[in-house]
This record gives sequence, structure tokens and C-alpha cells, in this order.
Amino acid sequence: MPKPPNIIPSRQLNLALSLPLFTRLSLMLNSDLEGRVPHGAYSRFITELLRTHFEERELDVTPFIDAEAPAEIYKVRGDPVTLELLRRRLA
Repeated sequence: MPKPPNIIPSRQLNLALSLPLFTRLSLMLNSDLEGRVPHGAYSRFITELLRTHFEERELDVTPFIDAEAPAEIYKVRGDPVTLELLRRRLA
């Protein structure tokens, strides 16, 4: 059975990682069942990280914790709606 075409076009990306980081990633993605990293696992992992990076926002909670602490020391990262609810609760 032929593979269905991708609905969203993609582009090839050549990415270099340090060997220790690549080893950790490979060990995390490794499938005991297949005895290797499954096909597409690196792409799915990097895609999810990038999607999260672009969709999440940061909230500096320093003003709510300690007025004397330097700005941007305490940050929370998450969904924009959740951060807005948190900001309202802390205010």
C-alpha cells in the first residue's frame, strides 16, 4: 500500500549535534522493540520541540514574588491562556 502524501509540505534539514547530546537523544528515542531509533523519531521530536517553542510564552513573575529581585529572574513558561490566568491570580 503506498504512503499517503503529506498534507503539509516539509523541507529537509541538516542538523549537527554534539556527540554527548546526540547520544542522550538517541538513547531516549530508542525503541527496545525495534532495537533502534524508529524511522522519523528524530524529526517528530525536533518538530514537537519547535512547535512548543513557538506556541508557548513566558511570564516574568519576579514582581509578584520579590520587588527587590532583579528583573527576569523568575520566569514561568507555558500556554498563553494559562499564563494569563496565572498573572491575574498573582496580581
